[in-house]
Amino acid sequence: MPRVEFGADGIRGIAGEWPFVPAIAVRIGQALGQFVRDKVEHPVVVIGRDTRPSGAELLSCLVAGLTGQGADVIDLGVMTTPGVAFLVRRLQADLGVIVSASHSPLECNGIKVLRQNGLRLQREEEIEIESLINDFAARAVEYASPLGQQSDGRNLIELYIQDHVKRCPAESLEGIRVVLDCADGAASRVAPEAFRRLGAEITVVNDAIDRKSINHRCGSEYAREHPQDLVRVMKQHEAEYGFAFDGDGDRLVVVDEEGRVFDGHDILFILAMYFHSKGLLRSDAVVTIHQANRGLEEALHRAFIRTIYTSNGDRNLEAEMWGGGYLLGGEPGGNIIINDGHHTAADAVYAALVLSGVLVCNRGVALGEMASPLRKRPQVTISLDLPIMLTLNQKSTLQEQIRPKEVDLGEDGRILVWDSSTEPGVFRVMVEGSPGTIPEEVSQTADSVCQLIRRAANAQARIAITPYSTASQKT
Repeated sequence: MPRVEFGADGIRGIAGEWPFVPAIAVRIGQALGQFVRDKVEHPVVVIGRDTRPSGAELLSCLVAGLTGQGADVIDLGVMTTPGVAFLVRRLQADLGVIVSASHSPLECNGIKVLRQNGLRLQREEEIEIESLINDFAARAVEYASPLGQQSDGRNLIELYIQDHVKRCPAESLEGIRVVLDCADGAASRVAPEAFRRLGAEITVVNDAIDRKSINHRCGSEYAREHPQDLVRVMKQHEAEYGFAFDGDGDRLVVVDEEGRVFDGHDILFILAMYFHSKGLLRSDAVVTIHQANRGLEEALHRAFIRTIYTSNGDRNLEAEMWGGGYLLGGEPGGNIIINDGHHTAADAVYAALVLSGVLVCNRGVALGEMASPLRKRPQVTISLDLPIMLTLNQKSTLQEQIRPKEVDLGEDGRILVWDSSTEPGVFRVMVEGSPGTIPEEVSQTADSVCQLIRRAANAQARIAITPYSTASQKT
């Protein structure tokens, strides 16, 4: 049997396929229970899930394995990833587990695991759990004595909402009129209530938690590519902004009434300038990933704010931020972390509330005006579904073929290629030009790089014995 392994953000796969089948899911729960019981005599685990149909069964299997190893489980039901992280810290639980594939398509699912402090596991801990999973999978089911108990923790979501309301920069959001797109996901449980309590005038769309529609033609990723649909609703209700969350509530995209899309770059810049003006931006620095547009660094530099880079993935962002004590960090996709001592994970709902508070504190100044000093370089990111994984030798050869194309983009041009950390079989290509590069040239270069990658993958598929299968969708 293949090994169960963690990726950049948990264990990922396709619902109903290995390892997300009941027998293995129970073993994963057992391994997590054994892992935490080795450290605490009577462990408490907080667990939640997003709204995808496979989530309920997968969560039940994990709970069976956890309680079978003597762990008490607090089941939050449908809850955002940052909400689970918050409650792990608030309740001083010993472990947090989220059943979610975030912004990925409906057929995907995942298992994210959090430490006692609400942060992602360290790699050494993941390796320990991987070993335990494969050990349990190789033998008959065994139960600890005494068994753990499962309790209903849905009422605890109230603590999370209260915290958001309390920490908004403005005491009231009266006068703010927004549309909330909850992606038919977990943000439906918290975002509308938090905005209502602060007095905002809201229209809520895509807030079903019982339909097979999470992230489908709705939410952050859809709004990024098709803002006109959200704008149409905004105009119907005379709203100024649309806040679009992803399925598990850690990713935010904002759209204004003109149809302008504000991604993670814009949100980071606006929040950095706000916190900097208040003297709250610790070390005068913002943390982001290497794939971020260099225009962000240039804009922050003009404001005497440093940019600190790390590898992509929430775990790397968290490690850099908490290691250096930085307040603000995030990714271009809209994963924004505000390390205020209470929130450890990228939290789209909290970021949206803070942005709304900034608008209230700067009446008459639109987000577009706040973001205007940020001049992004022309950049294109493409996702490719490949028939097979590329070998290390192929990736090395690709880098050699790509280098001349990078030089043609100018002194500061960049081309990055990498395997997706959350979608099996998906390869990413990012091409960024110099400040003077025209967008068409960037797009043409990206297309030519994609052709190189497809040829390499097809050549590898022809000689492979076992092709690499995927159910991922093209972005």
